[in-house]
Amino acid sequence: MALDGIIINKIKEDLEVYLPIRINRISQTSATEIVFNVHADNVRTNLVISLHSNYNHICLSKKNYTTYNDPSTFVMVLRKHLLNGIIYRIEQFGYDRYLLLHVRARNELYDEKEYVLSVELMGKYANLILVSDENRIIDALKKIPPYENTRRTILPGAVFTLPEKQDKQDPYHPSEINFDESLVNQIQGFSKLLENEVRYRMSSLTYEEIMKQVKESRHLYLTGVSDKYEFHVIPLTHFEKEAVQWNIQEGLDEVYYRDDEKERIRNISDDLFKVVRRQIKHFETKIRKLNVSLEEALNLQGDKENGDLLYTCENLEQKGLKQIEVSDFNGEMKQISLDPKLSIKGNANRYYSLYQKKRKGKGHIEEQIGIAENELEYFESISEQLSIADYADALDIREELSRYGYLKKSISKNKKKKKVNLYQISVDGHVITFGKNNIQNSFLSFEYAHSNDTWFHAKQFHGSHVTVNTDKPSEKIIRICANLAAYYSKGRYSSSVPVDYCLVRDLKKVKGAKSGFVTFKNYKTIYIDPIEDKDLTISVI
Repeated sequence: MALDGIIINKIKEDLEVYLPIRINRISQTSATEIVFNVHADNVRTNLVISLHSNYNHICLSKKNYTTYNDPSTFVMVLRKHLLNGIIYRIEQFGYDRYLLLHVRARNELYDEKEYVLSVELMGKYANLILVSDENRIIDALKKIPPYENTRRTILPGAVFTLPEKQDKQDPYHPSEINFDESLVNQIQGFSKLLENEVRYRMSSLTYEEIMKQVKESRHLYLTGVSDKYEFHVIPLTHFEKEAVQWNIQEGLDEVYYRDDEKERIRNISDDLFKVVRRQIKHFETKIRKLNVSLEEALNLQGDKENGDLLYTCENLEQKGLKQIEVSDFNGEMKQISLDPKLSIKGNANRYYSLYQKKRKGKGHIEEQIGIAENELEYFESISEQLSIADYADALDIREELSRYGYLKKSISKNKKKKKVNLYQISVDGHVITFGKNNIQNSFLSFEYAHSNDTWFHAKQFHGSHVTVNTDKPSEKIIRICANLAAYYSKGRYSSSVPVDYCLVRDLKKVKGAKSGFVTFKNYKTIYIDPIEDKDLTISVI
């Protein structure tokens, strides 16, 4: 759900506890999300501001965020003015859905300057605006020219005005409420969700008693509804489901992190999916056409036989015939098509030429089919990896496709070698490690793992490489590793998936193949029904 003004007021009160907040770094994680790495109350953490139209919010987060390689112009402007600045005051007028972060920072001449960062959390109108001490807009995430909104222009250099204030009553001290009408239209900070809860509770409590609970609350209550969370600062009893109590910042992080992650992945992977789908379609079409050509090439013996039969004719110099009937080597009559411009002898030589051409072409076509099938298999593996990728994994896949020329390489000033992420689990004193894309798989199998580690991979399916740091894994460890290999593969929804396993020293890279493709020997096979094991704690290394 979108935040209402009352929840935003609680967020403001909670953030004020951490003031002053020092801004150390500013990063962009998606087109609509800015992350400020901050130092607050002797703790380094992230202040996340999301301006997504459906789940815009602001909260402190302890999660790890992977940033864009190339930040937007707006983020560069924020860095220029706000880096090392101090957020010293937070304002909210009434219970409107915006916060004004007052920041004190020094410019390039070390003069102290005052800025306001307007965090506007109003659904599709969500925006982040940087304002100077002269009340002029320096820049904004979403710019709005006068022809789009005559009341409020949001452009660099324009005078900053607050969003239009709504003429509604204070939620805690209303003068008069008409309960036959919408509460959202009468009371500041109310959402339809809160109205539904208030009306439900009024069967046993007064409006004043309910709002007293809202005012005194310092927590967020999450209720699972379908496949999402509904939440507010009091339990949503009208859903008639158990609500889980959270600290406000941690609760917001729990609600929004996965949605933000999906948006981050979508921002960098939309074009990846398009490239992969296009390449899969291209190679499927190419293989189909090559098979038709191969079928024609396999008919080469018929051309040689036609040439041999034509040489049995009496008048080899005869021209003008479109076809001729001759007796084949089994004594049966056969019709042979002719080119009337050529003599019978010329037609015989034409069939011999076709035979030679097809004979030479057959090997070339078979080679091209093999190449196309390998490419199709590669892009099908990439498609599977994208389906389970998180943000960092999607960045790896983008880098891989750029390396092979399928995507244009981004020009980055950062020449530092990118760290390869791997996923790890500890079970019974053993460490199980796995990758989720070709770059991770290749790094794990040929650089990270030791020769005596045991290696697992789903047979005949694209998927993860899994290793465990022992050459004699127990039956339990084997089943856990095999399940991971099967679950993080294209066979995830199949049953009795075969998983091969061997020692890492028995692996070998396929010469000329792309990352992640291996051959191996001295292996065994186990069959497993893949499941998501929620008892395992997976960490990123």
